[in-house]
Amino acid sequence: MTTTWTIAVKIGASPNSAPIHEITVEAVDAPTALRRVAAMVAVQEAADAELLIDGQEEVFSRAEVEAGLEEHQART
Repeated sequence: MTTTWTIAVKIGASPNSAPIHEITVEAVDAPTALRRVAAMVAVQEAADAELLIDGQEEVFSRAEVEAGLEEHQART
């Protein structure tokens, strides 16, 4: 049976500090939940690695540019 797990990332040990990031996943146990969160982070890192950053004034993800969601105005 699966359980809903919420993984919260906090900086510092203060109980009053809010998490800087929070992910909720379904998993059978805590180790599986953590592996799923790690996989989600790996996917996000891969997406971030696709950024078109080579000398551009503005930075958009490759997916945004290819989908036409963002338009780069080149000065010629």
